[in-house]
Amino acid sequence: MPVTRGRQFVVNEEKARKAKELAAGVLGEKLAKFPLLFSKAAFFGRRPSKVRTSKVRNGTVTLVDFGEGPLALTCHHVIACFRRIRKCTNKVVFQIGNVELDPLEQLIDENARLDLAAIRLTHEQVTEITSEGEIGSCVFTPVEWPPPILAEGDFVAFGGFPGRLRTVMSFDELEFGTWSSGASKVCSVSEHQFVSSFERDYWVQSFGSQYHMDLRALGGMSGGPAFINRGLYWDLVGIVFNYHENYDTVMFSSLRAMNTNGTIQQPPV
Repeated sequence: MPVTRGRQFVVNEEKARKAKELAAGVLGEKLAKFPLLFSKAAFFGRRPSKVRTSKVRNGTVTLVDFGEGPLALTCHHVIACFRRIRKCTNKVVFQIGNVELDPLEQLIDENARLDLAAIRLTHEQVTEITSEGEIGSCVFTPVEWPPPILAEGDFVAFGGFPGRLRTVMSFDELEFGTWSSGASKVCSVSEHQFVSSFERDYWVQSFGSQYHMDLRALGGMSGGPAFINRGLYWDLVGIVFNYHENYDTVMFSSLRAMNTNGTIQQPPV
């Protein structure tokens, strides 16, 4: 039996090595672009003016439909930041892509402990949001819900819109660059979160490698989707909510607590 376990360990290590080598090549670039199909920049701040510089913050939303209408999923802390700004001024704007909306009026549910929030979108809003090019052009429909629990050693693909890649084109026009990883290894899994470690030799970057992106520059990706490739289909398993630069890890909120109507199951106290 000890020999069998040893062989299994070697096989798993070899499998992981091959997976990471594939992720660092052309296949990895293709995988890295997949999450971006369902991602859109969400930005907010004081309404722009020619006479006043407006400080803008941004996050990422994930476009999904569980069967009860389109939703924009993001982090609770993104919505909380918008609330703080709106308390200071009523001249505030919130946009997903080119669509302006009030996220609080369309908010279905949020949970600070899970760092999740769900915004209901109208079909008219979705049509406009998804008509701006390939990135953010699709609404993800899961094969089943909730998704199976992740396991340590799985690889996830994720992406979003780092603030560092945000470019001011004019006083009322912004351009958002994207960053994504095609295969990032899951190193820890709990009931409501999972963590992925970055091995720098196998980083996969899209649309932004010229900026020498690293974990310190990932602010703005909160709400970006994380997928796992099941072979014949993809599972949406979580959204980015934080990162830890000292340990080269990205932290994700699991979406298993999300109901199909956008409400969120409260975790035990």
